[in-house]
Amino acid sequence: MYYIIYFLILIISLTNAQSSTHSFCTQYYPYDSQQQHQQCECEDISPNAISLKCTGHSYVPHFLPNIHYKRIEIESCSQDLQIGDKTFADLNINTLSLRSCNLIGLNEESFSKINHLEKFVIGNSTINSLSTSTGNFQDIFFSDSFKTLKSLTLKNVHYHQIHKHDKKFNLETLFNQLPQLNRLELMNIYLDNYRYHNITTTTVGQHLTYLKLISTHQTSLLPIEYLSSLESLILYRLPEVFRTQPLISSIKKLKKLKYIDFTQNQLVNIDDLQSQTIDQIDLSSNLIETIDEYTFEHVPKLRILTLTKNPLQSIDKNAFCGIENLTRLWINTEKQLHISPLDNCILLSHPTLDIKLDAYTKFQCNCQLVNIFHFKRRYAKEINRLFKPEQACIVTNNTIIEAKNSQQIMKFLNHPINIFELDNFLNCSLDNQCSRLCQERKLKPTTTTLSSNKLQKTNGNVQKKTTSLSTSLYSFFSYTLFLLLFAILYL
Repeated sequence: MYYIIYFLILIISLTNAQSSTHSFCTQYYPYDSQQQHQQCECEDISPNAISLKCTGHSYVPHFLPNIHYKRIEIESCSQDLQIGDKTFADLNINTLSLRSCNLIGLNEESFSKINHLEKFVIGNSTINSLSTSTGNFQDIFFSDSFKTLKSLTLKNVHYHQIHKHDKKFNLETLFNQLPQLNRLELMNIYLDNYRYHNITTTTVGQHLTYLKLISTHQTSLLPIEYLSSLESLILYRLPEVFRTQPLISSIKKLKKLKYIDFTQNQLVNIDDLQSQTIDQIDLSSNLIETIDEYTFEHVPKLRILTLTKNPLQSIDKNAFCGIENLTRLWINTEKQLHISPLDNCILLSHPTLDIKLDAYTKFQCNCQLVNIFHFKRRYAKEINRLFKPEQACIVTNNTIIEAKNSQQIMKFLNHPINIFELDNFLNCSLDNQCSRLCQERKLKPTTTTLSSNKLQKTNGNVQKKTTSLSTSLYSFFSYTLFLLLFAILYL
């Protein structure tokens, strides 16, 4: 028995020794304490694949064609990094990342002949010299290596071009250069405005599922319905795009879209939003003051809604009617002693909704809140966890209107009092002010207006026909009377 155990231990030891001997990191990229700043951190991913992180280099390190590089990162270069013709040719690289480097000598062949390239990243870098045929940074993506690229990220890339305004990055051209692209992230890159009005849905971005544009400075975007596979759409700080085209109303044409993030776009509302697939919406840092009733009735699968850092004043009690799966609502305003914009009835209609409020935001003291308190105590019904009987609310001018003695409660103006104490100050009826939720509308449907207009038009036509008939009868009798008078005179 002991011999078998010793034999197994020996086999395991030999196997480990063999694997360590065949480690590419150990063999080709050993740790050198004397030249630590020039060495690459190496990680064995599999028996024939490694990842490298090369920091502080003044040149492109030597890479081997017989190794599969899962990822190569070159960052924080000590000097300008020369990337000439076919610098990475014949290498097997899945991900190539260049960060915090000054790049020189870039041309159409700099990244050519790379095998299996799927992800390409340039971040926080400056391109000090270009040697492309047109002097345009975008020309580097004509390389054959990018035909199979699936993910492209360009963040804070600065580059010099002879004709700056004529050489902006063009999104439609980029999609043609990268036909297999499914993820695109551009930040602080100057994009050209949409100009190719003859493109077709079968040639532009047909595989793109994720699009993120942050401060790309253009005033128009290609019609998003062309991106038929899009699942996530993130647009930051691009208010002009929303002003110049019906982007929000076009979203209904994207049948796979799940997530939208329109942060910092000066949006006042999203009344035209319709989608049968979206389940997450982020509208942070816009100019939204009110959420009217039935605002999201055409987004029935919505689960998470973020409205943080908006100047919210009110959210109607029927704002979320038509949404069955809403689970989380973020409405942090980051203002001290701010009144919650929520209609208190939402606490009853959505008892399990996870509402994220900052510590400074409080309910408004009113009879509606009193009725909810009594409703909970009388029926022991589950109320939203945000509602706690011992919680405080803020006394406002509206609270004073409902007060038993306005002078008594005046001293609490703009200060909190406990919800369970409201009975001592307010003169409230027992009517349930939260009845008939999602059963009626304040706003008249558009069809009624149209019918009214048609009715007015019809009445106008009838009146016109009646007037015309009266005129005809008057002319007939006048003519007959004239003939009789003429006959009498003749006789």
